[in-house]
Amino acid sequence: CIAGGKVPQVSDFGHCPTPQSFVRCGPHHRAELSEVLDTDDISALHDIWWRYRDDLTWPWYEKKPRFSDEDFDTFRAIAQQVVDAMVDEYRVPMVLDQATISNTSHIGHPPHADNVQFDSVWWRGRQIRSRDELVAARGGAEVLWKEVKSSYRNYAASVALTDPWQYGGGDLEFYNDWGETEPSKKYRLPQGSGVACCGCERSIHAVTPVKWGFRLVLLVWTRSPKAHVPQDQKHVCYFRPGTGQSVWLTTAELESFESRGRQATGAH
Repeated sequence: CIAGGKVPQVSDFGHCPTPQSFVRCGPHHRAELSEVLDTDDISALHDIWWRYRDDLTWPWYEKKPRFSDEDFDTFRAIAQQVVDAMVDEYRVPMVLDQATISNTSHIGHPPHADNVQFDSVWWRGRQIRSRDELVAARGGAEVLWKEVKSSYRNYAASVALTDPWQYGGGDLEFYNDWGETEPSKKYRLPQGSGVACCGCERSIHAVTPVKWGFRLVLLVWTRSPKAHVPQDQKHVCYFRPGTGQSVWLTTAELESFESRGRQATGAH
């Protein structure tokens, strides 16, 4: 490791002259978090979702609603339970960076890695044309990944807040390599259980579109205690078309409540 918890990745310079991006995760295995939340936790998050939910495609609020002290404490404490379980599994220091209660939409999430982004494909020092990237990658070419704004993070977790019988679709899928057409693993988790993974390209994942019913999940992202959070990322509510109606606990809110010494903020 170097400053800020950055970890250099192995680069194949025989194919690509550009080194792979730094990451802040490792070990890189997936971790199943069995019954990490109980029924009281799940009920509390459902209540918070109903009170504060918003859809950033068609925002209901002019600005993000402020949590009451009680709701903030509840949301943070439950998210911290998940972080504690992740620390027990990975045996590396991490702190809560952001959490979201997400009602996955009919769009779902295409394959992606959380903290790096696909850049290009290379073979023996030459960049492959975009139309040939998939074939080349499947044939052993080097896939180059680049840093994104969330690259200061290290791990993430998805914890089910509804049972699989309550919705169709909504499978959590993992892929071994970029460009694969079939996932190596699918999850349909019972409520209260989840899956944790690292944020680099070793954990390419997707969520299939929800076809019917109601899928609610708690998403948690962590970072190393040494990692610097860019100022312009502290207030960001990470949203994709498949996120649906959601509630966000941002880095800025976590820092603000800490710095105020638990002063009341009032209900929204």
